[in-house]
This record gives sequence, structure tokens and C-alpha cells, in this order.
Amino acid sequence: MGLFNKVCNAIIRIYTYLGVVLLCVIVIACSAQIFTRYVLGNAISGTEEISRYCFVWLGFVGSAVCTQRWSNAWISILHDLLRGRARKWHEIFLDIMVIICAVILLVQGIKCVDATSRQLSSMLRIPMCYVYTAIPVGAFGIIIGAVQRLVNTLTGHEMEVAQ
Repeated sequence: MGLFNKVCNAIIRIYTYLGVVLLCVIVIACSAQIFTRYVLGNAISGTEEISRYCFVWLGFVGSAVCTQRWSNAWISILHDLLRGRARKWHEIFLDIMVIICAVILLVQGIKCVDATSRQLSSMLRIPMCYVYTAIPVGAFGIIIGAVQRLVNTLTGHEMEVAQ
């Protein structure tokens, strides 16, 4: 059980670091855009596209981190009312639903990447499949986080989340 949790935590830690890097790129690109537009009077081309694509990646990478930590948005009214075994079965049901949705997202994301392999972005002229690769990468991370939660819930182990 320890090795499984270590591997899952290492993967989610990579997602966390990637999210931090993406956030830094967004801040730098937006700051450069604002500075050059309003101070120098001539905006840098491509910074809007860079920040937009990094934001897409950040959303998918961040969702994987949130899934592992149970920090994603959810309505907890029913969960808060449940106790004992009912609460455990509810968590198991939620994890299974998240895994099913993430597998669908993974499969369709791969199809989307394949469909956009020849399409180029308007300003930077990079293949759009690089942008859409965020979908299967994020779905994979969601699956890892949900499977880790599910296994730990089923075995009764206390889960240590990636820091």
C-alpha cells in the first residue's frame, strides 16, 4: 500500500509543480502584455494566446490535484448528513463516478488531440493538439487521484496527499 501511495503522490506532485509553472507563465505573460500595451504603447503579439492556453492547461492539471485532495467543488449536504458505513459507501460511489467520467474524458480527449493534430493556432502557429493534450493529461491525473482515494477508502488506510 505504501508504494502505491508514493507513486500516486509523486504523479500528483508533478501535476502540482506543473500548475505552479503554468501560473507563473500566465502572470508573466499578462504582466508583459499590460506593460507593453499601456507603458510602451505597443503590445507584444502572442501573449494573450500563451496565457489562454496556459489557463486551459492549468484548469485540467489543477483538477487532478483537487481530485486527490477532495478539494474540488461539490455539494456536501448529503455527505455531511451521512455517518459510518453509509458515508463510506457514498465516498466509494463518488469515486467510482469520478473515475467513469474521467475515463470518458480521457478517451474523448485522445480523439480530440488526434482531430486537431493538423490545426495551427492563429498567432503562435503551434499545433493545437499541444493545447488539447491538456484534456487526456488532466483526465489521467483525475483517474490517479480518484483511484488512490478509492483504494484507500476500501482498504481503510489513511491517505497521505501529495504536498
